[in-house]
Amino acid sequence: MNNILISLSDGDKRLIFALLLIFIIILVFIGLLGFVLMRIMKFQSKKMDTLVHDAVVTKVIKDKKHFIRYGRNKNWAYFFKQAYIPMIIIVVGFIVLIIHNSVNNYWGYNPFSTYDGFGTLFFTWKLSGDYTGGSLIRFAKLVLDNTPHFTVIAWCGYIFGPCILVGGTWYLVAVSSLLARTVMLYKRSKTIFEKSLDGYNQNEALNNTNTNN
Repeated sequence: MNNILISLSDGDKRLIFALLLIFIIILVFIGLLGFVLMRIMKFQSKKMDTLVHDAVVTKVIKDKKHFIRYGRNKNWAYFFKQAYIPMIIIVVGFIVLIIHNSVNNYWGYNPFSTYDGFGTLFFTWKLSGDYTGGSLIRFAKLVLDNTPHFTVIAWCGYIFGPCILVGGTWYLVAVSSLLARTVMLYKRSKTIFEKSLDGYNQNEALNNTNTNN
């Protein structure tokens, strides 16, 4: 291992460090995203109780099958209430993209391009194509490919990108919430109408009845 490290050029070492840093950042981001989704799903699972509480307490719901059917209808109605706004946002983004492509008669346009798309607003890097030298890793370094800048020709990407990112994330949360509430619905269906004989003793029950008589 020491021999390998010694044989690496400075460019190789910088590349390895950059790749490790990017990998760590990705892991942290995935962890944070997972934590947020878990918190949202936990909150939304409790929302299922709110949706069916009154019907259960007032005994409008008589059995398990009725409970599941009622809860499913309430769950989907609440999902559409959560999801229609992000769906509108996503549709608006695609309408803008279609109009842009139709006007320019160019259907190969990439709305996330770093030249004329949403990507112009972000730093991007690429691996250099320098294959000279005998280093273990053939790429000398990461090269800055784009610095954030605004350009009028990217107007479609500036609309489409946020619409897809915001609308898509919002919709993903709505779907995750739907699944969380569905899981809770079936858990509740097993406990609310569950009949259990735990702790029940028939002889004691008969004795209590005879004593009372």
